[in-house]
Amino acid sequence: MRLTALRAGQGDCLLLEGATKGRILVDAGVPDAYREFIRPVMGQLRDDGKDLDVVYVSHIDEDHIGGVLEMLNDELLWRVHEFKLSSSQRTKVPDRPRPARIKKIWHNAFKEQLRDHVDQIEDTLAAMAPILSGTDSPALRKVAEAVNGLGTSVPQAIAVSRRIGPKQLNIPLNPDAHGKLMMRRNGQAPIKIGSMKLTILGPSGTDLDKLREEWKKWLDGHSPQLTKIKTKGATDEASIGNSDVAAFLAQMALTAQTFGDPSAVTPPNLASLMFFVREADQTILLTGDGRGDQVLAGLRATNLMPAAGPLHVDVLKVMHHGAENNIDPEFCDNVIADHYVFCGNGVSGNPDPKVLQLIVDRRLAGGDTDAFKFWFNSSEAAAEKPPQKAFMKNIEAKVAELQAASRGRLKAKFLTSGTSLKVL
Repeated sequence: MRLTALRAGQGDCLLLEGATKGRILVDAGVPDAYREFIRPVMGQLRDDGKDLDVVYVSHIDEDHIGGVLEMLNDELLWRVHEFKLSSSQRTKVPDRPRPARIKKIWHNAFKEQLRDHVDQIEDTLAAMAPILSGTDSPALRKVAEAVNGLGTSVPQAIAVSRRIGPKQLNIPLNPDAHGKLMMRRNGQAPIKIGSMKLTILGPSGTDLDKLREEWKKWLDGHSPQLTKIKTKGATDEASIGNSDVAAFLAQMALTAQTFGDPSAVTPPNLASLMFFVREADQTILLTGDGRGDQVLAGLRATNLMPAAGPLHVDVLKVMHHGAENNIDPEFCDNVIADHYVFCGNGVSGNPDPKVLQLIVDRRLAGGDTDAFKFWFNSSEAAAEKPPQKAFMKNIEAKVAELQAASRGRLKAKFLTSGTSLKVL
């Protein structure tokens, strides 16, 4: 297999290709990163006559799905152009490359995940915008930042579902699950994409039940206050002193610690679509923003964990950009990799230095003596903003420290320029 980590800003974007055939795009980063770094790669695939057998959306957070929506919008623009040409209408050639042809999409649509409350959630998030934006309060700005990605990604997820539908691009959605949710089901066979076989590890039915419960709790906690706020038109600073608004914001500040905060394991993360990929003797774990215990549960449920000793894979895409809450010693002791891929550029403190330390500590404490490598799709040189540059500079220093402690076992590679980093 060939695996390429693309420059995706704070998000994930991987291109996985089989040795003989099969090509999968795993997420597509945030919109800005897609437009600057990923779009040219997708255009080059088109120019080379290479299709995407699957575009796989791990979950609905903006740093995973935002670039996918950009890519679909580009394709729609080109189809409109083609239609106008075919009907002898005047039209300009689109000012962007056309992406590779997409044969199908794996995307657990927001409506299908939740079944109920979708419109209410979308309305609730939209109502927060005028309340939280433009304030001079640092506390409120922090809350606004915490929920901003969620407020953006939910409409994006809904837009992706509409864009690929039969009335627009008509791209098959989850045909390998007969159009239903992609999830781990008892006794299901691996999915063949070219010469690769993909086994679904998660989400499970339990994960999706928890997702629905978390969304319901969130709605129950916020809808009454929002109804009052919208009725009173409380959008200016004076209204923030209103007791109803103050109560709402106080609750939001607490909620943001566990929901909408990119550093936390949020409900959308609980629904991450995760795969074990095998081709011949090569193996890859694609984990989205899932948790380590979810990955282990999926591996055990699909009989992929060995009876004794850890599971050894060629590549682990480290969960949730290397966030501390998603990985623990139990996971590190049960899954080891030759290559650990970290997607993130310092936003929300990821990749977390404590996670790098944990992985190295557990590898050095374990019984194996194999070398292993860390891969990063960003660096001080590649990060766009000063805080991110400073963070990644510290990560590079931390990795150098860990390399010294490992006595040569740990290698590392950072993306410093260009659009991509070839892992395999």
